[in-house]
Amino acid sequence: MMSLTCPKCHGEMRQYERSGVVIDQCGECRGIFLDRGELEKLFEAEANWSRQQAGGPPPAPMQQPGGYPPGQHQPGYGAVP
Repeated sequence: MMSLTCPKCHGEMRQYERSGVVIDQCGECRGIFLDRGELEKLFEAEANWSRQQAGGPPPAPMQQPGGYPPGQHQPGYGAVP
């Protein structure tokens, strides 16, 4: 694996995995660096953990405005002309 260098202090970076996300941390300045989308993944993991601790129900599936509920289709869907 290629060694990463800190963009701030040029120290050696180390990689850690937390909640399925690879976190790069500088061993010198202790700066944390995340790749695109990794912060959002950490937020999602935290929200899931908080829901489990509270004993709340899982989140409802998201539906686009004007769409049909899951399992329901537009009238005529699958009809043969």
